[in-house]
Amino acid sequence: MSFTSRTVDLRLAIPVLASWILLATAILLGQEFGKSFLWGLIGCSVGFSVAIFGPRLHSLLFLSGSINSGFFLIYLIRLPTHRESMPWEAVVSQQHASPEWAVNLRERFLELTSELPGGGGELLPGLSIGDTSRLSESLDHAMKTVSLTHITAVSGANCAIVTAGVMMFAALCGAGRKLRLIAGMTALVAFVIIVTPQPSVVRAAVMATIVMIALLIGRPAAGIPLLSSAVVGLLLWNPWWAVELGFILSVSATAGLLLFSLPLSQKLAQWMPYWCAVAIAVPLSAQLLCQPFIILLSPQMPTYGVLANMVAGPVAPLATVFGLLAGVLAIPVPWLAQMLMWIGWLPAQWIGSTAMSVSQFPFASLGWVSGVAGALLAAFFSTCVLLALLARSPRVRRAFASLLTVSVMSWVLVLFVINLRSISSIPAGWNIAVCDVGQGDAIVLASEGSYALIDTGREQGKVEECLRRLGISRLDLLVLTHFDKDHVGGLQAVIGKVEKAIVGQPENKEDESLLSDLARSGAQLSRGLSGTSGYLGAAKWQVLWPDGLHPEMSVGNPGSVTLLVSFPEFQSLFLGDLGKESQLALLKTVSLPQIDVVKVAHHGSADQSMTLYQRIQPAVGLFSVGKGNEYGHPRKEILNELESLNALTPRTDEDGLILVLPNQTGISVWTEH
Repeated sequence: MSFTSRTVDLRLAIPVLASWILLATAILLGQEFGKSFLWGLIGCSVGFSVAIFGPRLHSLLFLSGSINSGFFLIYLIRLPTHRESMPWEAVVSQQHASPEWAVNLRERFLELTSELPGGGGELLPGLSIGDTSRLSESLDHAMKTVSLTHITAVSGANCAIVTAGVMMFAALCGAGRKLRLIAGMTALVAFVIIVTPQPSVVRAAVMATIVMIALLIGRPAAGIPLLSSAVVGLLLWNPWWAVELGFILSVSATAGLLLFSLPLSQKLAQWMPYWCAVAIAVPLSAQLLCQPFIILLSPQMPTYGVLANMVAGPVAPLATVFGLLAGVLAIPVPWLAQMLMWIGWLPAQWIGSTAMSVSQFPFASLGWVSGVAGALLAAFFSTCVLLALLARSPRVRRAFASLLTVSVMSWVLVLFVINLRSISSIPAGWNIAVCDVGQGDAIVLASEGSYALIDTGREQGKVEECLRRLGISRLDLLVLTHFDKDHVGGLQAVIGKVEKAIVGQPENKEDESLLSDLARSGAQLSRGLSGTSGYLGAAKWQVLWPDGLHPEMSVGNPGSVTLLVSFPEFQSLFLGDLGKESQLALLKTVSLPQIDVVKVAHHGSADQSMTLYQRIQPAVGLFSVGKGNEYGHPRKEILNELESLNALTPRTDEDGLILVLPNQTGISVWTEH
């Protein structure tokens, strides 16, 4: 039997992939069932690996599989079985262990880039040194929606830019091949220390090192064997990375580029210019292999992922290069660093604007099946796309193209039916809708065709989904009670849709940036202080708190904008995240009427004033709370208190979407579940 070089390259990866799958299975099941089961599975893994792959492959592959299995056995026996021992949980301590020069350089670079405005300022640290701490929740969500998150993760591209740049500079200085390689490797090590050795960074650096060693000895290596070697070496060093999602995505994207970018480019070039084919093939090949794993994180399919990568991807290296140069020169030549930083900001701003704009396109992300089933379904779609484009037999290509077409049409039809059924089930005439946005608040008020939204929840997608179900595309009033993430994280969902906004007092620059975005989109902003009032259709709203007389309770939870809304048929009170102390202060400054519907403060935490609830005697106490939340909300004390007042206590974690409707005898409550 003869083997082409590419066939051998691919087959070399088979025992690595099989051993990885067995290793990941052993780790996951070993955690679930204990160490004894893990050891038993280790023996099975080794046996199967050798028995299945050994006799059927080339002797080199047999040797590779056996060696891999043997090493895995040795290292698996050494594996810790307690979560506290997992290596990736020690990231903070690794950062603290960084050399002082690296820490200083990072801090100086972050200080310089803190002056940069907009999305470019948030993205440049991520594009340069992988620091995404400045990324706002809205931009982060937009990047995820359009599959651009990988750009802010340090990867092989960053390592290649660093090493290639240093080697080119060394060549310009007249250095020989060995000296250039030594300079490149030194720069690579320094880069890894600066960005901290995260799994994807280490993987990329190891692979780059192997390439340079191959160049040093004059034997350029193929991509797949290099990737396989890097994976085996890294899993030998740290087997837990077999189940670390960042590591898996990094390897998947690299494998996709190595395996499919060239054949996809050649195939697509039959119908379009080659440059355009390459621009599509590169992000498509990476996304097809990564998408099954991304589904495990977020069960959404990015409709415009390839388009966004085509528009934003080409400028990313520019931002990386100028950002890195600015970082290196930040301490010795700060004026030059500042100039380079602003040059790097331009492509970073382009990427941020692309993410924000494309994420606003209709149907930017489509719902998908969650969990393992969703991942397998995504893998099936990726396989269909690849076979429909790359299969050798025209009959096979046509068969998978037909299967893909039928599958996509079925998927769209299912989404349409689910959407139609969801909308048609909602009763008309509601006044209050408590959206199920997990642990956070997003409450819609409606009166005579006018709509208001109190807070936006933590995630943009969830509040978008709720507004879509309710058929709302424009808000007459937005109330941001305060700036905790579970109350403003989904703000991007309503940018450009708000006429007037009543907002709490911002606490920092990030809060002010959110308000700037809101104002630029056309909303008229006002501070929410006691005495502010207005109308929403036939309903009158009035801000009761904060009152300006308690400066220690003007921001955060104690400073939550508290709203009294009088509908023609009933009275309602929305308490934000007020705690007991601020609730008592509210009672002292305002004469509260009897309230029919109250949004219970702070998701039903234990920090409540029972005196307030006894005073207002609500008929309904609404809880906006996440299922299985780590805080134990709502607490039994407040539930018991409301039940003692004969109040209904619908909650979003159990009931889903909650609607309050007026009827002939008073009010009624409709729940989704």
